[in-house]
Amino acid sequence: MFALGNLERFGANRLRKARLQRIKLLLRVFALVALIAAAKVSAHQLGWEVIQLNPLFTTLVASTVFLMGFLLNGVLADYKESEKLPGELATGLEVLSLEIQAISVQSPGADAYFAIIGLTSLAENIVEWLLNRVTTAMLLEHFYRCHRDVVKASLLIKTDPPLKARLLGEMATILKLINRIETIRETSFVKLVYWLAYAAIGLLCGGLIFMANTRLHEAIFFIVVISLMMIFLISLISDLDNPFGHGDALSVEDVSLDVLTSAVKRMQTAQ
Repeated sequence: MFALGNLERFGANRLRKARLQRIKLLLRVFALVALIAAAKVSAHQLGWEVIQLNPLFTTLVASTVFLMGFLLNGVLADYKESEKLPGELATGLEVLSLEIQAISVQSPGADAYFAIIGLTSLAENIVEWLLNRVTTAMLLEHFYRCHRDVVKASLLIKTDPPLKARLLGEMATILKLINRIETIRETSFVKLVYWLAYAAIGLLCGGLIFMANTRLHEAIFFIVVISLMMIFLISLISDLDNPFGHGDALSVEDVSLDVLTSAVKRMQTAQ
């Protein structure tokens, strides 16, 4: 499981890894743009520039930009919601741990330490799951075991029935958040819209490659600028579509897990 030292190393390395992944993304985009520019040079030298500039081409550019804006707006809505989920998970886990510890105060002589151990193990597994080191099925097995421990701990409460209800309510909230994160991870934005965006970018770049232009340096400048913006934007949108891609080597912009790992660290220390 995620030992305390592993949590500290994860927090220290997260920003460095994110910076390296951003640089790799830019290098991949620049490499693809360079290929498009080379194709333009080849088309110019071979006399394959058969498309004449007309107002319909500017309509294609505007339509592609509108489509990219529609895609970006759609994935950003889910991304902004996803930013809240690690904090809500951290709050639920830590509050539940504190309430279980309060059982010994409410019912002197009751020992619910076993439930605290089970809950801490569940919290560690959630972090591992978010990093794609544990499957959803394995995480749910840990959740069911932890739920049984929490139910047993709630039976030790003799004088505060609302506390018993809060324990089970917090477990339900944690399961709800787990299912929400799994839905976000497994559900992509409308696939047909992605296909349309890729087709529009391909047609736009192809049109720029085969468009007639007497000044090659001007043509290369415009094709590099337009293709760079379009390819970088579609790459960013595809990455934002899964805010919990921490285990994916190609994922760049993922939501921060710092608040969750800090909560798990405190739970481990409190054991």
